[in-house]
Amino acid sequence: LGPEVYALELADVQEVVEQLTVHPIPGVSQTILGAINFHGRIVPVIDLPQLLGFPVGERSGRMIVLIDEQGPVALAIDQLQRVISLDLAHSTLSQSESEQDCIRGVLDLNGKMISLLDLERLRLVLDQVCRETTGG
Repeated sequence: LGPEVYALELADVQEVVEQLTVHPIPGVSQTILGAINFHGRIVPVIDLPQLLGFPVGERSGRMIVLIDEQGPVALAIDQLQRVISLDLAHSTLSQSESEQDCIRGVLDLNGKMISLLDLERLRLVLDQVCRETTGG
C-alpha cells in the first residue's frame, strides 16, 4: 500500500481474485468501492489504502477476499506481492504501539519492514465507517 509493504496471514485469505467488475453502492462511504459477485455471493469491496489513510490512487485489478464469520469481504489493494512462508513464532515481530491503527506488529524480513495487518482492528475500523455512513 503506497510505499509500504503490508501482510496478511494466509489463514485469513479465502482467495485472490482478478478483474471482477465492482458495482457501485449508492450512499456508502468512499472507503467502500462497491460490491462484486464472488461465486454467486454479493461481497463488499473495501478500498484498503484509503481506509488506512493512504492517498486515493490507482488500484490493482486484484482483490483479496478474506474469510470472515459474518461473510466474505474483498480488499482492493495497490499491488500484490508473492506469498512467503514465515514462522511467526521464530520471527522478529515488534508489537505495534498504537491501539488505533490496524497493525498487529512489524516484521523484519532480511532488512525489509513488513507491517502485519490486524484483521480484528481492521474490522472494527470498517464497522465504524459503516455506522457513520448509515447513521447507526
